[in-house]
Amino acid sequence: MKNIYEDTLQFRGTWRDYQDRALSNADKYLADGKAHIVAAPGSGKTTLGIELIRRLGAPCLILSPGITIRQQWLERIVEGFLLPGRDPEELLSNDLKNMKSITAITYQALYSAMKRYQGRLADSEGELTEDNEQEAGDKKTEATDGEHTEGESEDVDFRDFDILEAVRAAGIRTICLDEAHHLRSEWWKALEKFMKELKGVTVIALTATPPYDSTPGQWKRYIDLCGPIDEEIFTPELVKEGSLCPHEDYIFFNWPAREELRQIEDYQKKEEAVRNRLLTGSRFTDMIATHRGLRSPEEYSERFLDNPKYFSALLIFCQAQQIPFPAYLRELIGAEGRLPRLDSSWLEVLLQGFLYDDADSYEVTQSDREELLRELKEAGCIYRKKVSLTHRDAMQRLLAKSQGKMESIGRIVDAEYSSLGEELRLLVLCDYIKKDKLPLVGTDQTVAAEIGAVPIFEYLRREAGEGIRLGCLSGSVILVPVDTKEKLEVLLQEKGCQGTLSPVRDTGYGQLKVKGKNTHVVAVITELFRQGQINTLVGTKSLLGEGWDAPCINSLILATYVGSFMLSNQMRGRTIRTDRDHPEKTGNIWHLACIFPQKSGKTKHPDLSGDYEMLKRRFESFLGVSWKDNVIESGMERLAIPEFDTKEKMEKVNQMMLRRAVDRDGLRARWQESLREIHGGMEVQQVETVPREEEKTGFLFFNALWYEIFSVVLAVMAGMGRMFVEAAYGTRSALAAALGLLMLAACVLVARYGIRLARFSTPERRMRRLSQAVADALAETGELEDPQHCRAQVESVEGMLIGTWLKGGTMRDKTTFAACMEEIWGVIDNPRYLLMREKRRGRGEEYYSVPEIFGRQKERALVFEKHMRRVLGRYRVVYTRTPEGRKILLRARTRSFVNKNQSALQGRKVAKGKYE
Repeated sequence: MKNIYEDTLQFRGTWRDYQDRALSNADKYLADGKAHIVAAPGSGKTTLGIELIRRLGAPCLILSPGITIRQQWLERIVEGFLLPGRDPEELLSNDLKNMKSITAITYQALYSAMKRYQGRLADSEGELTEDNEQEAGDKKTEATDGEHTEGESEDVDFRDFDILEAVRAAGIRTICLDEAHHLRSEWWKALEKFMKELKGVTVIALTATPPYDSTPGQWKRYIDLCGPIDEEIFTPELVKEGSLCPHEDYIFFNWPAREELRQIEDYQKKEEAVRNRLLTGSRFTDMIATHRGLRSPEEYSERFLDNPKYFSALLIFCQAQQIPFPAYLRELIGAEGRLPRLDSSWLEVLLQGFLYDDADSYEVTQSDREELLRELKEAGCIYRKKVSLTHRDAMQRLLAKSQGKMESIGRIVDAEYSSLGEELRLLVLCDYIKKDKLPLVGTDQTVAAEIGAVPIFEYLRREAGEGIRLGCLSGSVILVPVDTKEKLEVLLQEKGCQGTLSPVRDTGYGQLKVKGKNTHVVAVITELFRQGQINTLVGTKSLLGEGWDAPCINSLILATYVGSFMLSNQMRGRTIRTDRDHPEKTGNIWHLACIFPQKSGKTKHPDLSGDYEMLKRRFESFLGVSWKDNVIESGMERLAIPEFDTKEKMEKVNQMMLRRAVDRDGLRARWQESLREIHGGMEVQQVETVPREEEKTGFLFFNALWYEIFSVVLAVMAGMGRMFVEAAYGTRSALAAALGLLMLAACVLVARYGIRLARFSTPERRMRRLSQAVADALAETGELEDPQHCRAQVESVEGMLIGTWLKGGTMRDKTTFAACMEEIWGVIDNPRYLLMREKRRGRGEEYYSVPEIFGRQKERALVFEKHMRRVLGRYRVVYTRTPEGRKILLRARTRSFVNKNQSALQGRKVAKGKYE
């Protein structure tokens, strides 16, 4: 079939090594009709996609998550591929109703067209998923604040439009799915239905963030649509190739403002007062004592087994308040000795059950329950039918929007300008516009320190030093320096737009309102930013957080509450791109966190706001150079943040971060040194580490040692006995022959248990055998995409930890293996199967969760059991969905839950050489 792009498109640049590698394997990738490429932001995925479209040579439909990204596809085709003299209008389109050889649309447009085509997609396919409802709610929240997704929404009338017929009429034979991780959003069902109706099309799927953390079912749907991942290009490789610049993440902490401290103190006083009223009076204790399960424990055992955390809270309260309860319940929970101390978290769980989840089990009057409920609501301890004595949710909401973060932004901007001067290109990303604050710009009125585009702009305008040239870019508010008017008019005219710049009082800034095509406004402001007419730009994540192409950015402040892997990675991608105009560029990425110490002062990283936990989630997927070793890895630990529990110590950490950020030459050198440590080809491993004390070798080692001693003694005695018999009765006697056989058998046992001693004599050796058993079980059940090249690796980390990861295979293989290890060594929650070693010969019971990937079916669980018995000894799987199994699960879960409270596993990604 003739290539329709032969005379119109040709790549005019030079392919980088990793791009050339992917294109060299393109035919192999496309053998199944699908090419699935994963690459970090800034790696040139769009260019790769265009080249694959060009090589396939058929009309193509490109789907993108937003209008800005959609337009960038068309612009990139014109800039990098369109041959001189060719008219882009004849080749390119962004309109489903007027498709050309290459048509770029948004997932939203496809969803709207499919919804019209089907009448109502939800009627036939079911309602939106819980995740989609949450996303829809988030978008609604943004909409009330004046923000549109990606700057503007598409409102196209698709009535009487048959999208499938239109696609067939246009001869579409290639579908390109850009940022395919968005397929978990509300557009998923429409796209899935659309693809099912098309026959014989080739799919190109491109993303920076595949949903590795999805459930097996979600992952299967994703892979069914996009195909197996064919190529993965990671951040360290891109830095090494020069496609991404050296970069680093920094955290700037702030203490709560005085008013926030007062509110926190009020929360704490209310919590203490409520707790005292509940525990010192007899009313609440008497109500809890009426629980029917305390009088009829066997009748309630199944209900207790279904909610062991609540069951534990009930018994812990009874112990604290001296409410008698049957010994049967202590046996059922598997607790030995005293239960944990009653604290606010246990009391919360009990109240949640008493008021909502298990209310019918208490013999109390409705008026008594309502009186307690009213008391808790007045104290602010009830939020959306959820009990919160600690007010943690309220404090998270309070401190996530802390006023001190505004001051942090100002200090970072000043420090970065002092370091870079006129070369500064700093972007501040936030969640909302806060358009209602626009009338306060340029006035003397106090602007509440709310984290939004307009308040941040105004705060920096008032506080920032000389030389800072600000801009604000969002879906509905655009502010730029007034002295850019002439250049602005020229740029708008080039894009076919018209706009008016209205001065905002005597601030030196004006509000831009555009007439005509609004899709090019982002490109116009981006060009002003590139030229330095604006050096500090404030924008919203929905418009600029994903897909926005501005390589000039060298500093980024994430003033956003997002902690998800996908969007966080996309936002960071704005500043790690290389800049051809500044090849020496490095990128600084700033994260903000409001912290407050716990009363005990014993927390390593004091925090009540939730910011720190959110940042920990962010950092789990970011790869960067470590401040501890010459290694590239993920996780917050790589920043080597000193412990602190006071405002003064916190300030020292901030000063350390500012000093680090200034040393951009040192940052480049650290990347170079770390990359030199990686030998051969590069791959990213998901390493899970377990404390050495958790990885017990005891029972296996001592069993083997006992049998080894016994076998040696038996061999020696048999040998000496045979010598004595031979001397007395001759070598041919039957007794001598029997003793010889016994000695031979004893020698076999010596060899057997000697080998076992060698295998399990250290935690590392036991972990290596256990890890390989998990890998073998995954391979046997078909869960590894590339089992022939997979093997488990183990190493000692910092002397106190044991790290394990899967060598070889795809990133999905590595992630699946890591998830299994996390379930095995983590807190036992509610698995369908347990791996159990029963109590015998003085040894206590021991339990491991059977990972969900094996627990879905009994046959798969038995495969797991077979491989684990090979290394652990006589363990068996227990099905937990029977009464007896639930009791065993409860014992296992209670020990894990009450005594450990958290997983022993610590995970991180590490860049290693393929042959290391």
